Amino acid sequence: MNRFILSTPTRNLLFIGCTISFSFILTSCSTALRIESNFVPAGSLRLAQVMAFAKRIEVVQSKVTYDAIIASGIADSEIVDGSVVVARIYCCGGMTENFSSEKGNAIVLYVPKVLNVALGDIVEIRAGRPPEKGDAGLLNIVMRVVQRYEAGKGAAKGDCWWDPKDDRLWLRVLYCDWMPREGWVKQEGLHPAWYKPQSSDLRSK
Repeated sequence: MNRFILSTPTRNLLFIGCTISFSFILTSCSTALRIESNFVPAGSLRLAQVMAFAKRIEVVQSKVTYDAIIASGIADSEIVDGSVVVARIYCCGGMTENFSSEKGNAIVLYVPKVLNVALGDIVEIRAGRPPEKGDAGLLNIVMRVVQRYEAGKGAAKGDCWWDPKDDRLWLRVLYCDWMPREGWVKQEGLHPAWYKPQSSDLRSK
């Protein structure tokens, strides 16, 4: 059963938020760096769907995540409830719920305070990377909201959808009809994705 298409009722999106455990995402040794890690080139743009929000106390208690945010130059006062979110980059399902494409590949994002992000929103993010050569690395940062979640809205009615439009598939990626004309490219392989390569205008942000 496909529970996670864009037209999923609000009650199921709330269910997703409850079942994506921050103790799993933010404190697990295998996932603690995901606020800096992604599956596309660092600095490029990609899309994700917001699944759950972290409280400030959860971020502070996750030392690796907290330290990564502070090292990036963000002040402690900027870390508030909702400034860190868990997002999915794949849809939908898998062999089991806990090993679904959504959960297994979920990523952690920092949300600047100037943005208003809600559960289920499709967001554009700048992909991060872990520290290298002694630097602080780059956080996964939300740049803008691309499409607001609307309960009961059919996936085909918006500009963005999970592609291909086949509810039986487990590893679908977010696609918007404006991507090709705006320079986005398709990444194939183990981690398929549509992304926009880094350019001089992105580096200046």
